[in-house]
Amino acid sequence: MEAKKKANTKPAPETGNKDSAKNRIRATVRFLFRSGKRLTAKDINNLTNSNDARKVISDLRKDGYNIQDVRQANMCKLYWLIPDNKQGELSFLNDQQDDF
Repeated sequence: MEAKKKANTKPAPETGNKDSAKNRIRATVRFLFRSGKRLTAKDINNLTNSNDARKVISDLRKDGYNIQDVRQANMCKLYWLIPDNKQGELSFLNDQQDDF
């Protein structure tokens, strides 16, 4: 009988930090929504070179982002962010009018 060769049990080499890639994707999606864009999951996946747009949207909703969606005629969902006015907006125009 021939002796069996031992299996290669070394761990796979580290190819990158998954957490930083996930954070980069989340930050990109947040930026896209904050800029006022309305996107489908397919659009988000193409822009971020990933395949987990629906998971990122779900996580952002859990974090308190008011992301709305509507199903289109082609059965895709269109997502967008409803901005909240908790912080308020700065109005420099009103301040300048008082100076004159």
